Amino acid sequence: MVEIADVLSRPRLRRRFGFPHRDLEAFLSLIAARALLVSIPRTLEVCRDPDDNDILEAALYGKAGYLVTRDDDLKRDLDLVRVARAQGLRVVSVAQFLKRLSRQRGR
Repeated sequence: MVEIADVLSRPRLRRRFGFPHRDLEAFLSLIAARALLVSIPRTLEVCRDPDDNDILEAALYGKAGYLVTRDDDLKRDLDLVRVARAQGLRVVSVAQFLKRLSRQRGR
């Protein structure tokens, strides 16, 4: 949750999307209310960025189906993608995930 709050609080994103601080707080509250909290052993060392290891490990331990990210380190690292996919986790871009949701709604 700290990583999400940190990223969404970055001035570059706040300027680009123009959302007020109260919307960020509401969004984080919504995530917290619906999130499955998992403890991770922090033993995974696949990613270049140590914070990304925590995100990947949380997704794996939480048995997530998707890890939705704009982070190219996660999306383009073929070894990481193979490790994730072997555990049933698909690492996808936001656009890919929205496309999949749209297809599922159309059924």
